[in-house]
Amino acid sequence: EKEKKYMLPVDNLKLRDVEKGFMNVYKDYRQLELACETQEEVDSWKASFLRAGVYPERITQSDAGEENGSDGFMHSMDPQLERQVETIRNLVDSYMAIVNKTVRDLMPKTIMHLMINNTKEFIHSELLACLYSCGDQNTLMEESAEQAQHRDEMLRMYHALREALNIIGDISTSTVSTALPPPVDDSWLQVQGGPSGRRYRA
Repeated sequence: EKEKKYMLPVDNLKLRDVEKGFMNVYKDYRQLELACETQEEVDSWKASFLRAGVYPERITQSDAGEENGSDGFMHSMDPQLERQVETIRNLVDSYMAIVNKTVRDLMPKTIMHLMINNTKEFIHSELLACLYSCGDQNTLMEESAEQAQHRDEMLRMYHALREALNIIGDISTSTVSTALPPPVDDSWLQVQGGPSGRRYRA
């Protein structure tokens, strides 16, 4: 509506919903398919077609007792009523989409809220009674055999690592390094030696 690029005659033009986010318009068995990325764009296109006088297709099966026995089109002859009905339908669809999104967002939060509240209620009201009903309360604070073994292993590993660090420190402090001697000048050997490797006296 805001920017005109192509002209499309809308006389006897109808609108048909193919699937969600996809629709087409047709006239005299010729169709123009329109695809949108979001439902809001689809609703905007539908509203634009309604303002231009293009109404959705309404196809219903005729009764079997009719004389012609053929399919018919059921639609209102009042354009304003059709526009109002389509607007209400779009609003209801948008509202149901919002409700669906809200419910999907609130359900996990509600479940976690109920679980946490039930856990808090159990801790405040029943946990103490369950602990006292266990018998000997002193055994509740005793360390299990597995945890004691794990603690001993961690202590042995800790002492072994500390000893290894001390050894590495002693090696680095007691090691004495000396510089390499200067290279030997062997250029005089090349002067006295001939091409064949023999030596000659001057």
